Formats: sequence, structure tokens, C-alpha cells
Amino acid sequence: MHRLMAVALTGTALTGVSMTTHTAAAAPGPCTNLQTLSLDLPGKKPDTTLIAEVCSETSAGKIRSSVTLHWQIDVDQVEDFGKRWTSVKVDSRLERRATSSGADSVVNSLTCDFTANLNKEYGRSSDGPTCVSPWTTFDPAAYWSGDATITYDLEGDAKGAQTWQLTGSPLKH
Repeated sequence: MHRLMAVALTGTALTGVSMTTHTAAAAPGPCTNLQTLSLDLPGKKPDTTLIAEVCSETSAGKIRSSVTLHWQIDVDQVEDFGKRWTSVKVDSRLERRATSSGADSVVNSLTCDFTANLNKEYGRSSDGPTCVSPWTTFDPAAYWSGDATITYDLEGDAKGAQTWQLTGSPLKH
């Protein structure tokens, strides 16, 4: 079942999301629950909710992190079709720690620019773009997680860039 559909069925309904059921690809690994950020866009631009999921994935002795971004307008009525985003950048980080309660250190990361994606489409309920860090060798003695930050700048709000720190994926050991 599609992840967004599953969330809606468990009582965390996301208004305005077009729900469809289809066979989804295998999950990329332990992921955080969907994290949301509601934004009040300036003027008559449609208020928008960003929806993010942070994951880590292992395969053939390697590990990487990923962040999938979805978005939706909060009311299905657009009065201002102008540019909504000056920038939207997602930083997907693979982090490692020596113990389960130790401090994280970044092993590798990748920053992806999704500005054009968000300005092109007002709402996406599935198949959002994904930012995937490079693979690195998985050491099972360490504790690993994916983590992420989204930095966005709303067009015309005069606030400049804002940072949304996401919750990391569950630890892999």
C-alpha cells in the first residue's frame, strides 16, 4: 500500500492529497514517520504543506541515506499562479556514531535543489523527488542513521532562508 495512503488510513490524514492505491516498491529501509511542515505563503499564493521522509538503506555491505519530499496545497484553490519558492534545498546526510547514545558524525552527504520541482507543480501525492547520499561501507559495529535538513525561501515573504531540521531515521547496527 502506498505510504501516504497508509498514513491517511491511520488517522494522520493529509488534506488535499489525492489518494490512490497501487503496489509500491520495497521500502528503502528504516525510515522516520512522515514529517510535515505547514507554510503560510504570502499574498494569494496557496498555503502549502511539505511532507518529508528520511531513510537509511543497506545493500551488499554498503549504506546510504535518502530524503523523499512531497508537498500539497492546503486548499485546492489557486488565485496567484506566480513563483512561490525562491529556493528549496534538501541535505541528505549519512551519519555514524560509536554507541547508540553517542554523538553523530557525518560520513557523507548530498544536497539537492528541488526549487524547480516545487515551483512547477502545486501538489504531489506520490513519487516525490528523492535526495540520496553516496554509498559508503557499512560497519556493523557502528550505529548508522540517515538525517536531513531542508532549507527553503518563500518568494516574497521577506524572511530569507528558513531551516527545517528533520528527525533522523532509526539507527541501524
